[in-house]
Amino acid sequence: MDEQKIAARNTVGLVLMGSEEADVVVEMLREERPDLRITKTNCYYMIEGEEKIEIDVNEIGERLGRPFDVPSFLVVMTSYYGRAQVEEQKFGVYAEMLQLEEKQRAVISS
Repeated sequence: MDEQKIAARNTVGLVLMGSEEADVVVEMLREERPDLRITKTNCYYMIEGEEKIEIDVNEIGERLGRPFDVPSFLVVMTSYYGRAQVEEQKFGVYAEMLQLEEKQRAVISS
């Protein structure tokens, strides 16, 4: 049996349900990350990129002109791939295992 080497991928992605909030997220990401591949299919946006995609919900709220938080963003986001990290004002998907790396750094430095 032939052994095939599989290279690790650094691609992460989000799928957003079409909405006013998703339109703002897409506009914001197009400005901040022109390297992202953003496609609209029917009523969904597929957003793909390398290494990480981070969403600052405060900035979305400012652009919408009303409060917006992470739980509200999670309602708009229908799917993702990568390693998710949820913070109070930010949602991100990452190719790296951030939590594991943080723990390793803490062990090394102690």
